[in-house]
Amino acid sequence: MITQIQGGSFSTEPHQYLDEQNAWVPSCTQAIKLAGLSNFDGARQEDMDAAAERGTELHELVECYNREGDYDPNWLLPEIEGYFHGYLKFLGDTHFVPDPAWTETPIIATICGMKIGMKLDMFGSFGRDKAVVEVKAASSVQDSWAIQTALQELGVYKSNHVGRVRRYALQLKKDGTYKLHSYTNHQEDEAIAIAALRLVWWRLNHKQKLWEAVAA
Repeated sequence: MITQIQGGSFSTEPHQYLDEQNAWVPSCTQAIKLAGLSNFDGARQEDMDAAAERGTELHELVECYNREGDYDPNWLLPEIEGYFHGYLKFLGDTHFVPDPAWTETPIIATICGMKIGMKLDMFGSFGRDKAVVEVKAASSVQDSWAIQTALQELGVYKSNHVGRVRRYALQLKKDGTYKLHSYTNHQEDEAIAIAALRLVWWRLNHKQKLWEAVAA
């Protein structure tokens, strides 16, 4: 399905952003991968595929809950039940209020003149403090989550600078617990995020077919 969005269009099959001239735009996750910032050394492909499927199901349930304030228990599959209970515990403990308008809403943003596609898991507030929260159903922590949230902040505010909001990765666990990772090294995260995007766009501008690399 193709949806018209801010800055162009987004399709789910394949997962792809196109600008207003129908040119391919890297997503936030793809840019991080293409810049070599994510690291899954030693991970088995079948485990990564299962994690991706679990993450998709969990994100859909979280999106529904954030938009509607409720969920159908029939959607609570055994493989994501613990993770979702961890999410509900996070909301109860922290009183975070997600903005439904930003929940899983795809956009194409321009950062330092370079386009990037993104869907924020959550943008909302802890009391008076605005925050970007990236939801992860992962057993291991990725350092690139800090860069991902930096790119998301830059995209939300159409800015070249990080540091106006709080940034977190919410690591949900199978046993119903969670861990909230806070990212406060704004200057370094900003520099690496923009450098990664510059590297990807350098490759695109030199005729490298990166959309084939991420599809492989």
